[in-house]
Amino acid sequence: MLLIADPTAGLADRLVEARRSGAKLTAEAGLVPADAAAADAVQLAVANRLGPIGGYKVMQVGDGPGSWGAILADRIFEAPAAAAYAVSPLKVEVEVAFVLGRDLPGRTDGTPYSVDEVAEAIGGAFAAFEILESRLADDPKPSPLLVRADFLGNWGLVRGRPIAAWRAAVHSDLAVRLEIGGRLAVDQRGGHPAGDPAHALTWLANALVATGLGLGAGEVVTTGAFGGGHAIAPGETAVASIGGFEPIRFTLLAG
Repeated sequence: MLLIADPTAGLADRLVEARRSGAKLTAEAGLVPADAAAADAVQLAVANRLGPIGGYKVMQVGDGPGSWGAILADRIFEAPAAAAYAVSPLKVEVEVAFVLGRDLPGRTDGTPYSVDEVAEAIGGAFAAFEILESRLADDPKPSPLLVRADFLGNWGLVRGRPIAAWRAAVHSDLAVRLEIGGRLAVDQRGGHPAGDPAHALTWLANALVATGLGLGAGEVVTTGAFGGGHAIAPGETAVASIGGFEPIRFTLLAG
């Protein structure tokens, strides 16, 4: 597969148009970014056209390389929330997310933030729905780099009420339940992809500094799903509970 030298050439345009039309992109020759930095450059090019970034999703298992996806500010809703959308199918995931209490812009000497420094910058944690919409065709399976360029499939986020004393509330043994349209989709204890939902925060803070962004006060970070993504149809309501957090609701209205 031919890789493009300029990662934003054409791909950002195609992804913006896919968001508007619902058409799905395939991994055509020249479409896949060359590396993670190129994929992130495409994300930022798309965000520059569609509106400010209000937060991020992050994935990291163990100490391996992580990945992040942008969340647009106008797609962050307060629970209980309702939104109409009919461009293409959506899925919901139940997650633990965090809100920044102060900026993490990076240091002049380039020293990375420590786990404790990032934790001290967190203003609270809350139960969240990540809402997913892929702008990519399922078949053939898209390249991980193309998925990364597509905000890691993020459509938006529904945020619950934050808990300020979050360190005691966030751990690897949380009880999680999700119902969609009255159907039970998730009922489990633990099972977060990273074990501890807060695990990837430090990696993200330092990765964003490396791009020239940094995390800012008021921005939100969601950190991975309990029980995967599940389809939600227009007219259905998703209800989720995570032990120790206020339950959340999201209704997908008919568009």
